Amino acid sequence: MSQQTMPEALQINSNDTPWVDAWMGVPGLRFQLLAADVENATFTVRIQFPPGLQLPPHHHTGAVHAWTMSGEWGYLEHPDAASRPGSYLYEPPGTAHTLKIADHNTVPTDVLFTIHGAMLVIDAQGKVEAVLDAASHLRDWAQALRDEGKAVPKIIVGGACGVRQI
Repeated sequence: MSQQTMPEALQINSNDTPWVDAWMGVPGLRFQLLAADVENATFTVRIQFPPGLQLPPHHHTGAVHAWTMSGEWGYLEHPDAASRPGSYLYEPPGTAHTLKIADHNTVPTDVLFTIHGAMLVIDAQGKVEAVLDAASHLRDWAQALRDEGKAVPKIIVGGACGVRQI
């Protein structure tokens, strides 16, 4: 039995990766999945948010890393801590908040997120409405691209660690 060689690095270009143009049915909410490692419960997404958008409250089971490339955003629970171009944000596991894009933005807010674990979307009574994780993003992003008539590209995936078609 031969041993599989692990690559030293994997790379894709987000400029060549198609966007879902209305992620979760929200016009102007553009979404790319760049990596999804189900075995290690980690995924990386690039999201472009329209001005003024507010996401539902959610809870993170693992850490989140975010890099803001354009626009401004923050959390309703922390109104004095805005992320702007060049901002790097770390959220420790267990955080809960409501993401809000600044109303005064004149361009989409463009953010790269690496999320460990799951995002639990919470309803008004504090109950879990949805679980968003690496597996759900692999499934839902690919289906959303197909629904928009776009080809599903190669992305970085876990397990055997490689770049492959999903």
